[in-house]
Amino acid sequence: MSLPPIPLFDLQKQHQALRTQLNAAALDALNSMRWLLGPQTEKFEETFAELIGVKYCISCSSGASALQIALSAAGIQEGDEVITTPFTFIATTTSISLTGAKFVFADIDPHTFNISAQDIERKITKKTKAILPVHLYGYPADMAAIMRIANDHNLKVIEDCAQAHLAMADGVKVGGIGDAGAFSFYPSKNLGACGDAGAITTNDADIAAKCRSLRQGGRVKEAHYEYEFEGSSLRMDEVQAAILRVKTQHLPHWTEARKKIAALYAEGLQGLPVALPPTPPNGFSHAYYTYTIRAERRDELQEYLKAQGIGTAVYYPVPLYRQPAYKHLKYKPQDFPQTEKACREVLSIPMFPELTENEVARVCESIASFYQK
Repeated sequence: MSLPPIPLFDLQKQHQALRTQLNAAALDALNSMRWLLGPQTEKFEETFAELIGVKYCISCSSGASALQIALSAAGIQEGDEVITTPFTFIATTTSISLTGAKFVFADIDPHTFNISAQDIERKITKKTKAILPVHLYGYPADMAAIMRIANDHNLKVIEDCAQAHLAMADGVKVGGIGDAGAFSFYPSKNLGACGDAGAITTNDADIAAKCRSLRQGGRVKEAHYEYEFEGSSLRMDEVQAAILRVKTQHLPHWTEARKKIAALYAEGLQGLPVALPPTPPNGFSHAYYTYTIRAERRDELQEYLKAQGIGTAVYYPVPLYRQPAYKHLKYKPQDFPQTEKACREVLSIPMFPELTENEVARVCESIASFYQK
């Protein structure tokens, strides 16, 4: 008898467990007739700001719009340069381009897969105005080094926290370290809406005020037809805010469940020819959006696991500088050796809070079986 498949992630289990609460919350939001920027949004923003440990949270339509708004609110504009990583989802760079600025790539650290602080310093020019680190897979970038560089060169730091809800660096949650943080609540994220949604977090009152204006067409506060900036309609709707208010209560528990699963993987994969995610030192915390390993014969292993009914994914098989959209920029792969290597070796295996110990054991046994053969 064949075993049931193990998906890479499973949204259905989580949704079923909360179905009654989610349906009630969504219905309340619909019946309120306040479908945008109403009480659900206000209460969610207060709750999420408190959870991250910041003064302000500004909800918006997606993680991509959160990045764009945060960059613009921090003063990034046409002609500026923003240093970021090529080993990320394309929303990181498109958000920079939409401000009129130019993105500049720095290579990654081979241990964490996050942007290399050393390479950031090498890429700074007179036009550099900001650094945009991505906390990839849920592990914090080297924020202590990045903030030192930013302070030395008077640069803004916008954190891409799309994969790192509740991750921590030096005792501070990501999204509260730089000038602003951008979160995604895409359905598959650690905290996911039932559709697109995002938020910006910050301790800077001026940035917060400008973010609120930019998501609302550039409108001056309390003035319906007076616009201080060119903004856009990038609001989160009340239904998504209501759903996120329900789910936010469970995020700490889900995060702890992910950590326990990661510990089981670390034990079960010990001694195999795979490199495991970094172990967070004191004061640091991994959110484990994915559990991503480096694997010898990665593509063969992925095919083998697929045949065993085990879901996997490669984040990311092609770095951004080799994407067709950026072909005209003529970046050279040899300039990013660590990124190139990661693209050939990384493999994400099943990770979601409802994953059982037996399922984790089966994944580990399957990987061990592949290498034994």
